[in-house]
Amino acid sequence: MKDPRLEAYVELLRRYGQTLDLASPRVLENPWPHLEAALAYAEPIPHGEAVLDVGSGGGLPGIPLAIARPDLEITLAEVRKRRAAFLELAVHHLGLTNVRVYNGDVRKWSGRVAYVTAQAVASFADVYRIVRHAARYPMVLISRKGADWEGEVAALGAEAFHVKPLGGGAYLVALRIERERV
Repeated sequence: MKDPRLEAYVELLRRYGQTLDLASPRVLENPWPHLEAALAYAEPIPHGEAVLDVGSGGGLPGIPLAIARPDLEITLAEVRKRRAAFLELAVHHLGLTNVRVYNGDVRKWSGRVAYVTAQAVASFADVYRIVRHAARYPMVLISRKGADWEGEVAALGAEAFHVKPLGGGAYLVALRIERERV
């Protein structure tokens, strides 16, 4: 049985999604495959870790991840005020005590984490550049990628340790960065 908070989250996405530009029309039409993919982000993250979700937008993957893994402390980082306001509303409405919303440029975020999620944000190298100031090494970046994911991993000089096909040519890729890169 699905967690009722996932159903409530879908209701919130549908209610505010188009007005606040929270997700693509395709996601708003049929959000369940995207929620299932978001839940896969939990697989490479050990119990009790802190996670930074970069460019949280409408809350994918951060909110489903927080619902599925209450042991994680998740920060949803979103620079756009309207989207951050939606995230605050969703966190409150869903009773997610393990989630904080950071409304600002992630490059100015002052926390430290070893796990970073980023869905539809940028290449692994670009995500790493904007979060390396917050890195606790070894750092793990987790993102949904297309068939060219291996080139992104190689360009960063990192090691992919978790790859899961999500269907439609997409993969969930987790890579480990052992020490700071320049």
